[in-house]
Amino acid sequence: MRRVGLAVFAIALTTVLTVGNAIAAVPVKGYLTSWGLNHRGQIGDGTTTSSPIPVVVGRLPQWGHRAGHVRQVAVGSDFSAALSKNSVVYVWGNRRFGDEGNTNDFATRPEEVPGLTGITQLSLGAKHILALGGDGTVWAWGDNEYRQLGDGTQTRRPIPQQVAGLTGIVQVAAGYRYSLALASDGSVWAWGHNGYAELGDGTTVNRPRPVKLAGITGATQIAASAHGVHSMAIRSDGTLWTWGNNANGQLGLGGSVPRYVPTQVPGLTGVTAIAAGEKSAFAVADPARSVWAWGSNTVGQLGDGTTTERRTPVRISLSGVSQIEAGAGGTTAALLDNRRVWTWGSNESGALGTGDTAAYIPTPSMVTGVAEVEQIAVGRATVATVVDIHSVPPDPTPTPTPTAGPTAPPTIQVPDLIGRLRSSAFEAISSAGLNLGSEDTVIDHQCNDIGQVTDQHPDAGTAVAPGSNVSIVVAIRPDHPCP
Repeated sequence: MRRVGLAVFAIALTTVLTVGNAIAAVPVKGYLTSWGLNHRGQIGDGTTTSSPIPVVVGRLPQWGHRAGHVRQVAVGSDFSAALSKNSVVYVWGNRRFGDEGNTNDFATRPEEVPGLTGITQLSLGAKHILALGGDGTVWAWGDNEYRQLGDGTQTRRPIPQQVAGLTGIVQVAAGYRYSLALASDGSVWAWGHNGYAELGDGTTVNRPRPVKLAGITGATQIAASAHGVHSMAIRSDGTLWTWGNNANGQLGLGGSVPRYVPTQVPGLTGVTAIAAGEKSAFAVADPARSVWAWGSNTVGQLGDGTTTERRTPVRISLSGVSQIEAGAGGTTAALLDNRRVWTWGSNESGALGTGDTAAYIPTPSMVTGVAEVEQIAVGRATVATVVDIHSVPPDPTPTPTPTAGPTAPPTIQVPDLIGRLRSSAFEAISSAGLNLGSEDTVIDHQCNDIGQVTDQHPDAGTAVAPGSNVSIVVAIRPDHPCP
């Protein structure tokens, strides 16, 4: 049989990975996978090549097999950041965080942020970063034109600075030109740009330092639009509260009137997760933990199968959702209880990760190239995930020291796909931690193997790197009647 267009490439992992060929019973946690826009290296794989399917980046470049586990990943406009298991922060992509005047200053691999340790959470705005310390302190760096760093100045900070006056903070959220922080007592603090009332303090006055909001108490989760000007919070009773710009109905209150203080969204209860898109908003609510969406829908980012703007929440066809994320430009992603990722909306530069070439898709589709996902993050048109990979042996002991030099990357044995139905082959490839490469067809004139895989590359049993492509040939029905 002639194989047309079949190719496979191994995705390069960071050189600190240490494993062999055996399949282990325990998972190896903390691999980073990314896809979509990569013009500033924000995927982190050492290139500036965008990818419409997941790319396995690997672990963070630390000495020690466990130390390099990715604990959290976050994505901004054209840069990314990650938090390692031992609370060290790494950044890559545009080193000036969204500043288009410095397009040649970027990193295509994760780089450690020096002098910043003990961090427990990261949040990326359009041009700045917030980091939460384990002691409840907040650190900020990047652009400060609108005082989003909270230091009382408009001075850009290339290195992290502690935000004065904040203690007991449990979550941070970086917005387009502003910042939010949630304290352990349920109070919400805000600073930076406020021209659209996105700070929620009852004014449109920019705040150079954090101010405590009087309009909400008992908050348990916050969200700031990284590329918009509206904000969200969940209260301990499961109700949802929004404030800021409402031109596209993104507050979920009906109409287009802005809100200067937090206002409850009617009709939603049992809210467990939220996301603020550019001009849209999302919540996971009700006993089924369904996705509810509202606001702008120009590229199908609400996921209801239309491009119709919604000014009150509408339920879409996803339930059992544990995390929801929305990026600028209209890419949306959800993580389900089965640890699979679903995406919809804008497909700029392959941001949906499905390999589809459509400009946008208004209904959710599962990303088949990644599984065992722990956490997701969405930027302008880049999506990143933290995954567990099961098809590698357990961590070695003792941990190698820096002087030991790099060790060989892990490998996975390609599963046997011959004779499997197309859908079963997809699942086997994904479950093995691999990606679908090219998919060709061959006419089955005898009609014996219609819908089945008749050839694959590499062959079954071949050892390849996690995230490598596996290409298949599927038998299809002939034009003439079967024998």
